[in-house]
Amino acid sequence: MKYGALFALCAMTGAAVAQPMAEPAAATVEPNGVWPPPGAQPQQQKAPTRATFVSTGEQKWDVWIDQQPACATPCTLGVMPLNFVALRSQERNPIRLDVGYLPQGDLMVSAKPLSNGMYASGIVFTTFSGMALATGITLTAIGCSTDRDGMCTAGLITGVAGGIGLYGSIYLMRKALPKARVERAQPYIAANQVGVAGSF
Repeated sequence: MKYGALFALCAMTGAAVAQPMAEPAAATVEPNGVWPPPGAQPQQQKAPTRATFVSTGEQKWDVWIDQQPACATPCTLGVMPLNFVALRSQERNPIRLDVGYLPQGDLMVSAKPLSNGMYASGIVFTTFSGMALATGITLTAIGCSTDRDGMCTAGLITGVAGGIGLYGSIYLMRKALPKARVERAQPYIAANQVGVAGSF
C-alpha cells in the first residue's frame, strides 16, 4: 500500500513536469488600445481631388460641397471622393447643376449657362413645327379616308416636315439648357505662372 501511493505520487509529479506552463507571447498593441486583426493592412487615406471650377460665360456660379457653399467661380478646391458637388447660379431664381462625386486627379469643372437665344429659337420652332404636324395629321386623315389623293399627299408631306421640325426644335432647346462638364485638367508651368489647362 505504501509503495502504491508513492508510485502514484511520482506519476503525478512526472506528468506535471512533462507539461510545463508556457509563458504568454508578447503582443503589440496599437496606440489607441485596439488589437489589429491578423493580416490587416494599414488603410491609407485617399488624396483629395484638385478641382478647378470655371464658368464658360459671364455668369458666375457658386460651388457647393455637401450642401455647403465653398467658393465662387473661378476657384480651385481640394475635394474628397465622398463629397457631393453641385453648382448654383448667382441669380434671383438660381439654377442648380448636380456635378456628383468627382474622381481622383486634377479636374476642370466648367459650368455653361443657359443660351437664351438658342432656347428662344427652339420655343418658336417648336410652336410652328407642332402646328405643321397637327395640320398634316388632319389632312392625312381626311384625304386618305375620302380618297382625295392630293389632300392625302399634302398631309403626309406636311406631317413629316412638322415631325422633323419638332424633333429638331426639342433638340435645340435641350442643347441650350445649362450643363456642367467634368474633364481632366493638364497642369502647366509658364514664366511666373502655374495653373491648369482645359477646354471650356
